[in-house]
Amino acid sequence: MTWLDTIRLSGALSETPLARRHEQTVLGKLVRAPKALPWSAFQRGAHSEVALRLAVDLWSGLARGEYAAIGLFSQIAAGLTFTEAPLDFVHAATQVSTDETRHAEHCVRMATLCAGEAPDVSVGMNQLHANLAPLVDIEELDFAMVHHVALSETLATALLGECQRRARDRLSRAVFTALISDEVHHARLGWFYVAHRSSRWTLGERQRLADRVAEFVVGIEQEFWMGRDAPREAARSARALGILDSKAQRAVIRDVMENEVIPALDAVGFGGSRVWSVRRRGARSSRPRSKRR
Repeated sequence: MTWLDTIRLSGALSETPLARRHEQTVLGKLVRAPKALPWSAFQRGAHSEVALRLAVDLWSGLARGEYAAIGLFSQIAAGLTFTEAPLDFVHAATQVSTDETRHAEHCVRMATLCAGEAPDVSVGMNQLHANLAPLVDIEELDFAMVHHVALSETLATALLGECQRRARDRLSRAVFTALISDEVHHARLGWFYVAHRSSRWTLGERQRLADRVAEFVVGIEQEFWMGRDAPREAARSARALGILDSKAQRAVIRDVMENEVIPALDAVGFGGSRVWSVRRRGARSSRPRSKRR
């Protein structure tokens, strides 16, 4: 499907659980109101300078990723309208952009508190998905929903969940909790879309999409191979701030891939287990620019 002369509007929703959630939301029965965060609770002097520098790097990276996601989900919402997707998907995608804007603000504020001053957090144009093809073709939209939503948001939820579990600093833990509470819904949006579309794919569409997803899956462990490793004397402080070292990060990625992502990909005929068995491992020559780094 490419450009349409007209777009047919329909009140029909998807057959997924998202439809019920959408109905409750538009009727005002379900509201996800952000909770106030204990910003004044942060005590910078309670943490080592080495750990704080790692935290600045973490929160700055998260801020860049969340800011880039604002535009990404705006494009996805537009793509959903171009391809006549059910309105519960369109509505959910527009809400994600709002969530990501709030997340970017929280992350910049955390980076500032950890640094003791406003750090330089800049976002390259290549991180703003400026090179993402216009999502007016259903196959391009399908790939964006699988790659950038279902897979990426599932990984984000898992990584942030481990950060939250490790964190003992009150504010850090609260901010991680706030991010996770939204990210889990973003991941579900992606997987609900996959469930909605999977029965409609032709054999050729399924194979082409599986091939593109495989390119991402085969390199995902390598992309997250290196965490933020603190020297021994700062390790406890880094853990208290929710910093993931390389060993912990690798464990999170392997767990979520093998227990959530790969079974889900297998279920829709993408051959996830076969691809995972030949994945690349070991550190890359340069630090990757992943959304959640």
